[in-house]
Order: sequence, then C-alpha cells, then structure tokens
Amino acid sequence: MRDAPASISIVDKEDILSRPIRDIGDAVQDVPGVYVEAGKTGGNTISMRGLGSAYTLILIDGKRQNVAQGFDANGFSGTFTSFMPPLSMIERIEVIRGPASVIYGSDAMGGVINIITKKHTDKTTSGMQLESRFSQHPDTFGNIFGGNAYVTTPLIKNLLSLNLRGGYRYGDQNSFRRPEGHNSTSTNPYTSHSAAGYTSWNVGGRLAWTPDSHNYLYLDSEAYYTRAGTLNTGQNQFASIRDFYKFNHILSHEADYNWGKISTYLQYSQTLWANHVQDNPYRGTGTSGAGGLYPGRVSGDSVNWAGSMRENKDIVLQTAYQNTFDFNRFGALIFNGGFYYFWENLLNRSTSFERAMNQYTVFAEGQYVINDYISTTLGLRYNYSDIFSAIPNPRFYVNVNPTNWLTLKAGVASGVIVSNLSHLYNGYTPPTTGTTYAFGNQDLLPETSWNYELSASMENRYGSLIMTGFFTDFSNQIQTLTITGSDLCTSVAGANGTCTQPRNIDRSIAAGAEVGLKVKPIYGFSMDANYAYTYTEQRSGALIGEPVNSIPQHNFTIKPEYRYKGFSAYIRWQGRFRTPTQAAGSNARSNVREVVGMWYKDYQVVDLALSYKFTKNISATFAANNIFDVNFVDYTLYDTTSNNGAVTVNGGYQNRYQRILPSRNYWLTLRIDL
Repeated sequence: MRDAPASISIVDKEDILSRPIRDIGDAVQDVPGVYVEAGKTGGNTISMRGLGSAYTLILIDGKRQNVAQGFDANGFSGTFTSFMPPLSMIERIEVIRGPASVIYGSDAMGGVINIITKKHTDKTTSGMQLESRFSQHPDTFGNIFGGNAYVTTPLIKNLLSLNLRGGYRYGDQNSFRRPEGHNSTSTNPYTSHSAAGYTSWNVGGRLAWTPDSHNYLYLDSEAYYTRAGTLNTGQNQFASIRDFYKFNHILSHEADYNWGKISTYLQYSQTLWANHVQDNPYRGTGTSGAGGLYPGRVSGDSVNWAGSMRENKDIVLQTAYQNTFDFNRFGALIFNGGFYYFWENLLNRSTSFERAMNQYTVFAEGQYVINDYISTTLGLRYNYSDIFSAIPNPRFYVNVNPTNWLTLKAGVASGVIVSNLSHLYNGYTPPTTGTTYAFGNQDLLPETSWNYELSASMENRYGSLIMTGFFTDFSNQIQTLTITGSDLCTSVAGANGTCTQPRNIDRSIAAGAEVGLKVKPIYGFSMDANYAYTYTEQRSGALIGEPVNSIPQHNFTIKPEYRYKGFSAYIRWQGRFRTPTQAAGSNARSNVREVVGMWYKDYQVVDLALSYKFTKNISATFAANNIFDVNFVDYTLYDTTSNNGAVTVNGGYQNRYQRILPSRNYWLTLRIDL
C-alpha cells in the first residue's frame, strides 16, 4: 500500500482468525482513526476521523453493503455491521481512512471498509467455526453462541465452481436496571442499551465460471436475517423487537486482457424490517417476567408488516476500465475510470412514505508514476441525480519515495453525500415508542467536504511507523436537532412532546492525527500500537464551538503479541480519553453536560487471547476480554423539567460512561479448515 493515493490499513487473515470477532466493528476496532461504538441492540456502529457511521461505506469484494440512510432508526443501526462472511472465508480487510468518493461514491466521505474473500479454487476447500461467549455476569450481559461454515468445490475442473456458506448466532439479553431512586411513571425497569436477546442467520452461494484465462464471472446470492431489539422502550412496553431481512444478488464479470482490465457488475439488494407487536405488554414492576423477553414466547406476539415495515431496495450497475500505460523513460500512467448507476427506493409504511432516487456518475482517475521516487494522482467524479443538481468531486495526491524506507504523501480530496431520502419531505413520523416526533426537511442540501492530508511512513526490517495528519472542512453538514418548544413541534406533539428535524448546520471541521507503529517479530515477539487524536467543531450556527460528534479525542491501542509454531498469544490495552458529552447534532442529551460535565468518564480496557493450532486443520482460540472487569454502568440521577415547567425530582438518569462495554467475558472458538 506504499504507492496508494490514500491512507490504507490492512487487517490480515492471521489477525482476523486469532481474535474474537462478532461483526465488522470488532474486526476493525484496532485500526487508527476508527472508532467503534455499541448501540442499543448490542451491535456496533463504525465511525472514521470524527464522522459518524453514515459516512462509512462497507463493501464485500468491492460490492456495496450499506442500506439507505434513514432506513434504520432508534438505535438499531448497529444491526447492519453484523452482515459479514464466515471468518474462514475472509482473505483480508482493507480500510481506507478519509474521503474515497472519487472511486466509491457519496457514502465514502468518511472512509471505506472492503472485506476481501477467497477466490474459488480448483480443489475442494471448506471451513467450520463454532464460537461462544460466556459473561462473568450473565444476569447483566448475555451469553452468545454461534457457528458458521463454508465449502467451495469445483463442479467442472478449471471451468465451474460452487461456494456455499452460512452462519447462525444466538445471544441472550443484556439487562440494565434503572438506578435506585429514579422517579418515573414508567413500569419498564430497563435502561438504554438493554439489548433484547437476538437471533441471526445467513445463507449464501456463489457460482463461478471461468470460460478462459481472460474472463471470470460469478453469480452470488445471499440472505441475512436478524431478530434484535431493546428492552428499554415506551411507557409500559415489555420489549421492542424487530425482524431484519436482507437479500443481496450480484452478477459480476471481470476481464483481463493485454489491452486492459474491465470490471462490470449488476447488483440488486433488498433490506426490510418490521416491529413486533404484543397483545399483552409487560405491566408489572420489579423483576418478574424477566425471562420472557423473546418474540414468540409472549402470547399474542406477531410481526406488524402492514403497519411498521420499512423497505430499502437498491440497484447498482457499474463498469470500470483499468490499464497501465508505459511511457518508458517518461514514466507510466495507471488509469481507472468508468460509469456508475445507482437506483434507491425507500418505503416506510408507518407514514405511507415512499421515494426513489436515481444517481448517474462518471469517474476517472490516473496515477502518473514519474519515476521510482515520485508519483501524482488526479481523479474526478461527476455525480448527477434526479433530486440534486450535478456535483463535481475531485481528488489530487502526491507520493514521494526519497529512499526505499521512507514514503511521504500529501493530498486534497473532496467528499459529497446526498441527503437521506427519509428526510426529504414535509411532514413527520409519529413515535412508535415514547413521545418523539421526527420531522422531515425538504430544503436539505447535499453535504460536501474538503479533506487535506499529510503523511509519512517509514519501514525497515525491524518494523514500520506511519504518521498522518488530516483536516476536513465541511459545508452543509446535516445533523438531527431537537426542535422541542417550537411552533412546528407543539402543533403536533403538544406542550410536553419532543420533536427532531434534520438541518444543515452550515460549516464544521474535523481535524486530527494518527500514528501507527508495528514492530516485526523478534524471537516470536511483535507489537502493534496506534494512537488517534480527533477534534470536531461546529464553526457556524446556534451551536458554534460545540463538537459535532461524541467521539473520544484520544484513542490508544497497544497490543504485544507472541507466536511460536502453532501457538500465539496477545494482550491488548485500549484507552479512550476526553469524550465530549454533548455533540452539536445530539437530540437526546440536553441534560448530559449539566449532569456529567464537559467529558464522559475516561476508560481503559485490557484483553487477553490465546490461540493454538492442534493439527494442520484444527485450531482453537480462547480470549478473556475486560480482564479487570471494569464496570461501565455508572448512572447518576438528576431532576427533570417538562416543557410546561413541571419539575420531577430524580426524574432522569445519565450514565457517566459514553459506552456500555461488556463486563469480563470469555470467548472460546473452535475452527476446522479442510
């Protein structure tokens, strides 16, 4: 990745298989500049360089996995990071930090995560993995059990092969009780981040055809299902459960000739969810009924497809041409360009909302390698949609290699992301729980950014050191703001109701630095260490000077590792410091700063993992996470005031930690590869 015109990190196969990984967030959490946060349902959301998860594009073999913005709601967005192939199928994970919109489109304003899977082979290969997580405090953090498997086999030697894959995972509920003394009329005893038990499975297959040495085609289909939810819901509800389905179909063709490479694919994906409804919601107090939280175990439980379903359908068509033009002593040009079409449709039955958007894009980028010491990259993407006018999207980079151990990079890249389809209407979405009404805004403008980056990387036989500084200048950044008390809100929600609305907050910045250190093995010992500093600030509007996101300013990770033959072990320390308590876009944290202060509590976590390969085909991994059993539940009570001025003593509670991480837990994984 030395010559790549971007900041790229690689999570290799050995690292993936030696760690307890539940979803994509777990796989990339050690990468500098990447911040992973647990949501209400227990899933992880991924942020990069001060930008939220909506700005991170997730790909599998270069194919889009993201759903439409606005498809998920109320803390369920972490569900979608669990959609990933079996770990034994993954060859590596590439993480591009910073805007990559020129090649990958608008969702890549913050960065890109590309999961690369193994190609088909001429012999039968297979893998199976069984995994379990046992919590030190199972009454608070639920246990997890699961497994996945794949098999790839040739049907016709050197011509046709078939891959089949699947996985299943089951998790118990996380149960966090309201703090003693909390004064509330609600009979629901659970707090936020009390994830209900979940079930998840996926099945898929790929038929690959290699008619000759120049062409490779495949048809890939996959179905995902997750049932997840939260115990912390409205006034008297027992649990809020949702069923998620995702269907993804891809037809791909890759051609490699002496005149260049052509890559073309057509993709259709459908993602949908709906809420569960129950005829007899829990109305007791105390702890009774705590075991009956799972859908199907409560009388009258059903899925409300007619009244609550959201559906996102996408069609992607892309064709790209790549070639290297050799100019002999005048250098070489590495060219990549093509056409991209994207159709997106979002349906929300709870509000009878449906809207579609078409995007047409042409893009081209050329890296001119002048000599062994210097190269320049210039790229341009031109985006047009039937909702917004055309938006140009350029990028320019310079790579300098003054020696064989030093690389310097400098670049400027633009980013653009179109508005959430569910936001672009005049109206509101009524609450399914609680009293929060979500208004749309048809006047939203696309978000744009300019990113400036400077990096230096050094590598020798002892290790490598990468240092990167970045500055991002945003225009028209969209944040969901609280508009409680406004005429628009009170006309619908009443004096005590809460309302939110997406708005362009004019200008904001994100700046920071990333440092990554790798020490290569010395007598089996090696070490990875990284540090990231992230600073965000709103530069205009009513909340000028406020942070844009509640992302820690200081992120540290240190992981020494030892390997000897079939044995490996690592210990990992993570520290998160100075996390701002109130972001400019926050719509539910108006009292956090008054209660907790300027910053959430800092935290440090230590994990330990051991792996051993018993035979060529059988290996096991044991991990103890949070070995010092740090408790991330630290609630404090405060008085609340309603919109009409009524004061409730101890009517609210707030956790002093920004994240609720699991208590001490033990992962055990058994893997068989044939």
